[in-house]
Amino acid sequence: MKTFISLILFVVSVLLAGGAAAEIVDRVVAVVGSDIITLSDVKKYSAQRSANPRLAEGMAGAPLEALIREKLLKLEMERLGVGATDGEIAAAVNDVVTRNGITLDVLKAELSRKGTPFEKYKKDLGDQIRQMKFLSQVIFPRIKISEDEVVRKAGAKPSDEGRIRARMELLQARSSEELVKYLDEARSKTFIEIKP
Repeated sequence: MKTFISLILFVVSVLLAGGAAAEIVDRVVAVVGSDIITLSDVKKYSAQRSANPRLAEGMAGAPLEALIREKLLKLEMERLGVGATDGEIAAAVNDVVTRNGITLDVLKAELSRKGTPFEKYKKDLGDQIRQMKFLSQVIFPRIKISEDEVVRKAGAKPSDEGRIRARMELLQARSSEELVKYLDEARSKTFIEIKP
């Protein structure tokens, strides 16, 4: 009997010690489809947005809402099969090297100096390619631009190149608003739970 009581006291002391030492390191703040967003994701995003004004311009609104939209965009690209091939990523890397007049080794060294692994850089390029494909295949066709608008933007008697440039500027100016509309539509069809 004495050993049984000792065993119970030992178990209780371990449980109490474990409870006292337990600490919440992170928590889930939202679920989008099958993806989760943690509190640390929100804090990291907020810090990046504070450090990078261009990021802040691109994703207006609360950080959690911006992360939910990012997850929705990722889910939609997966659903539609929009991807970036290894060849497209390699071509993008070659383009960066060529435009900057450097070698691949110099690019890798510069990335390393900044603390960015080359594989992460390639993944980020792939994500950018996917997003551009998504915009051109899904969002741009939803935007209606009249010929009058193109002429007003390009000026009187524009060249073919001027018309194309004007149309692209109009598409890009309206793409953020159209993307938000598209993601709102996707949101209505996706399981989203925001945790208190």
